[in-house]
Amino acid sequence: MKKLLLAAIMFMLALTMQAQQRCAVFKFQAGDGVDEEDIEGISYMFRSNFAPADYTVLEHGRVVRAVEQRGFKQTEMTPQQLLKVGRDLDASVIVVGVLSKFMDEYSVTIDVSKVENNQRLASENATFARTEYRDKMKTLAQNIASKLSGRSSSNGNQNGGQTSTGSSQVQAGYTDLGLPSGTIWKNFNATGFYTYDEAVSQFGNRLPTKQQWEELKAECQWTWNGSGYNVTGPNGNFIVLPAAGWRTCGGEVRSVGSRGEYWSSTLFDSGRGSYCYFAPEVGISKEDRCIGKSVRLVQN
Repeated sequence: MKKLLLAAIMFMLALTMQAQQRCAVFKFQAGDGVDEEDIEGISYMFRSNFAPADYTVLEHGRVVRAVEQRGFKQTEMTPQQLLKVGRDLDASVIVVGVLSKFMDEYSVTIDVSKVENNQRLASENATFARTEYRDKMKTLAQNIASKLSGRSSSNGNQNGGQTSTGSSQVQAGYTDLGLPSGTIWKNFNATGFYTYDEAVSQFGNRLPTKQQWEELKAECQWTWNGSGYNVTGPNGNFIVLPAAGWRTCGGEVRSVGSRGEYWSSTLFDSGRGSYCYFAPEVGISKEDRCIGKSVRLVQN
């Protein structure tokens, strides 16, 4: 009788394991201003608190080995590379975070996507000080797990707390703010300052137009955080625009921490390009093309 009971229990456990989907959690990807120590510690704190119901979270060493077998660099993987490793692991979903730092403030965006079609199932983002990372990662891990488990229990009819459009097309490292145009904005700046001609040449149609900046200004809530703006879209998602300053035509960097200037792709006239600025008031203006400004991209 005991043998029969034990066999029944083992059979039920096997069925449960088969029913659970496999989840691969990657080390956070490197945005601006972060080093390996930042990524290692903050990623670990997220993983150690992430336990979604109805999912088997793959052991992290196994994920690391799969990345190394592909010859990829863990913190600098493209969305396509992340999905390839997810398939190698026979995972149903992957969890990918992008970590950035400006001055003393960190920002992170964490996305959960289906491996079969790259559909985003859940997303969370936050800004925090280094001293707050333990509590912040615990909260984000629990929120993401809750959203993911909620989708599983409802057979995918929920939208993971998102009210955005076209979320299945959102790439890792970008956020859908729910804008009327459908524009998807990147979560962190391109590194350094660029002249207008450098920005247009290097980034092409990923550089936002004047109209896209005007939409961001008009449709979003801009909240000064002391070193830049939290820009919150109609759907409640947000990005952070640091006040990174600007660079003169002669190479002098000014106004770091108090002013932000971001090129658009729109040419005002032969000598000047259009750009978005905040100091901290927000506006759209024109500037000599030799001036160095920040660049924030949009998804193609």
